[in-house]
Amino acid sequence: MTTLQEYVASQFPNHDIDLWDAASSPDLELSDHTVVSQVVGTRDGLDLLNVFRRRAPNARVAALAVRPTSGTVVPSEQEDRNGVVDLPFRRVATSVLVGAVALGVLLTIVMLITHESVPTVAIVGGFGAAVGAAVGAIIGGSRLASQRANFQPQAQGRTITVVAAFLDDDASASSLAQSVGPVADYDVRIVDHSGGWRSPGPGPG
Repeated sequence: MTTLQEYVASQFPNHDIDLWDAASSPDLELSDHTVVSQVVGTRDGLDLLNVFRRRAPNARVAALAVRPTSGTVVPSEQEDRNGVVDLPFRRVATSVLVGAVALGVLLTIVMLITHESVPTVAIVGGFGAAVGAAVGAIIGGSRLASQRANFQPQAQGRTITVVAAFLDDDASASSLAQSVGPVADYDVRIVDHSGGWRSPGPGPG
């Protein structure tokens, strides 16, 4: 079983997560119909928490405070500790430049040896540079392929309040999610016991 804290940690990496309000044990295991949403700030978070409690009076409700940690980078032995040349996207740009120069110069030399037409040499050299740049981008970018992207609200330096209600059936969860939606800053989700989530269906209208 996944806890609410574990689910929130997966959505907000590199953040401190504290239990802000809970009516039961701080070890909050997700049910298969847990309604989760969030707002920026503690005052709006308290308002959202009260909305959850009014609209689901019989459900267990909890709130977590999510605070950004200060960014730190620990270089490895192979990285430049005194500059920015080793940042990932600079490495890709370097690979593009090296590939363009290497293949462009190589084809230009070959064409100068085998052809006398300057325009032809220039065209082939430029084409070689373009191909070399593409190959360099592929090689340089492949190192980033395993990195994982996380979508999270951007609230620089501010606390994000995550509120959850642990319900027992889909109908109650969908009804609560649809009624809470207009109050929340971000999407409302129905999360299952493993941390998988879905958006609620449209409300009646």
